[in-house]
Amino acid sequence: MGKSGRKFDLGGLMEVVSKLDTTAVDGVAAVPEVKLIPLADIVDNKANFYAVDRAGLKPLADSIAMDGLQQYPLVTPHPDRPGKYLLLSGHRRCAAIKMLVDEGAWGVIGRSPNDRPGGASTAQVPCTVREYRSAAMAELQLILANSTARVLSNAEISKQAERMEVLLYQLKEEGYEFPGRMRDQVAAACQVSAPKLARLKVIREKLKAPEFLLLFEKDRLAEQAAYTIARLPEEFQRRLAGVSTDFSAGAAEKVLAKYKEGWRWEPDMRCPDGKACRRGDAFLRHDLENPYDMCGGQTCCLECSRAKEPYSPCDRMCSRAQAARKEKREEKKAAEDARALKQSRQYQRETQGNARRVLRAIEAAGLADGEHIPWDYADRLYAGLIRKYAAGEFPEDERWYDARLKPDRLKDPAKTARVLGCSADYLLGLTEELTPPAAAPPPPGPEPEPGLPPVRQQTAASLLAQENLNRLHGLLLREEQAGSDAAGALCWAISTLARLLDVSKLDTLGEEGDEA
Repeated sequence: MGKSGRKFDLGGLMEVVSKLDTTAVDGVAAVPEVKLIPLADIVDNKANFYAVDRAGLKPLADSIAMDGLQQYPLVTPHPDRPGKYLLLSGHRRCAAIKMLVDEGAWGVIGRSPNDRPGGASTAQVPCTVREYRSAAMAELQLILANSTARVLSNAEISKQAERMEVLLYQLKEEGYEFPGRMRDQVAAACQVSAPKLARLKVIREKLKAPEFLLLFEKDRLAEQAAYTIARLPEEFQRRLAGVSTDFSAGAAEKVLAKYKEGWRWEPDMRCPDGKACRRGDAFLRHDLENPYDMCGGQTCCLECSRAKEPYSPCDRMCSRAQAARKEKREEKKAAEDARALKQSRQYQRETQGNARRVLRAIEAAGLADGEHIPWDYADRLYAGLIRKYAAGEFPEDERWYDARLKPDRLKDPAKTARVLGCSADYLLGLTEELTPPAAAPPPPGPEPEPGLPPVRQQTAASLLAQENLNRLHGLLLREEQAGSDAAGALCWAISTLARLLDVSKLDTLGEEGDEA
C-alpha cells in the first residue's frame, strides 16, 4: 500500500522520542526491541551534527558504572552494513561506555554468559532497536532524539532546522502530508519561534566571513550580532572581521545602519603633506569600539573636536593628531602649573606674614627649634619651621594649596597660647599686645553719710534713686485719689520695691513729690 495521502504526525513522533515508549508511529515499527549488541557493531551516525561534550564524559561514565544504564541507546539496523546497527540516540552514553571499556570496567555494562573480558570486541550494550521503513524518518528520529535531550546552541538549532526542512520535504515526496506551512512545521519540530528560525536561516545562508562563522559555531557570537553582520555584503563582512571580531550587537547594528546610509569608512580627505588618508580601517575600528561616538572617517583627525581636547578618549587618530593633542595637553599642563605656582607663592607670602607674628611670641618665650607649636589639625608645626617660614624659606618643588598659621585654623587657641606664653587674642589677631595689661581697680565710691549704721550706708546714686522714687510715689498717690486703678496698682508696686530697697517714709515724702 502506497504512502500517498497519509498524515504525518510530527507531535506523535516527538512524543515517542521524548518518552521512548512503544507508541506506533507511521513509518516506525509498532513494538521496539531491546537487545544486547556488541559495542563494536554500533556504528556512529554521520548525520549527527550535535557536539559531544568530551569533558563531561567522565562523570557520565562514573554514573553508568555505579547505577548502570538508565536509558538505553536507540539504534536501527544499518541500511548498508548487514549485522551492524546505526546509532540514532545515545552518542554520549556510548562514548562513556567505550571509556569504561578502555579502563577495564566494561563488565558492569552487561554481557552474555559466554562473553569474556577482551575489550570492545566482546563488550555488549543493551540497546532499543527500531526498524524504519524510511531513511528520512530514521534521520528525523535522530534529530528529534538529540534535540530533546540537550540544550542546543544557536548554531546547532540552525543546522537542525536546515536538515529538518530537507527531511520533511523528503517525507512529503514520499507521500506524507503536512498541515500548514513547512516553516511552521520546522519551527514546531525545533521548538523555536518562526521569527527566530527566519533569523537563523539568514545567518546560515548569508554569514560568509569564516572568522564570524567559527565564532557562531562555538557559540561565542550572539545571534543578534551574527544576524546583523549577515545582512552586510560579504566583502564588507570580511573587512569587518579583519578589523575586529570583538564588538557588541549594538555596535554591529549601528554599523549596518550607517552602511545603509552610504558610509564606507573610506576617507577622502588629504593629510597636510598632500597624501590621501589611508586610515579607513582605523576609523571603522573606532566606531565599533565607540558606537555612540561614530565619525565614519568623514572628518580629519586634525579637525576633529575630540582630537583637540587634551584628554580625548579616541585612540585611533593619526600620529599627527596625536602629536597635536599631546602639544595641547602639554600647553594646558604648563598653564596650570604656572597658575598653581603663582598661587603657591601667594600662599607662601601669606604664611610668611603669619609666621612673623607667631615668631614674635616664640622669641619672647625663648622656645627652641624643636618645640612643638599646636595649631591646626595637621599638627606638624615646630618653632624651627616657623622661623624658616618667617625668613621666607620654602621648598621650591612643593605645591601649596592654602596658607598656613592662619588664625582661623587654630584648633585650640588656649592651648597654643599657654605654649607661647601669650594671649589667645594675640594669636587670633584681635590685639597687638602679646599679653593683656593688668586690670585697673574700680573707682572709689562716695563717702558714706555720717551717722548712718553700716548696714544702711548708701551711695549718692542710691540716695538719688530713693528721692526720685519718692517723687514718683507721691504723684501716683494723687492719681489714685482721683480714682485711677492703674495708679493704685503702680503705687503698690513702688511700695513693695521700696521695702526691698529699704526706703522709708514714702508716705511722708509723697507730699513733697506732689509739691514737686
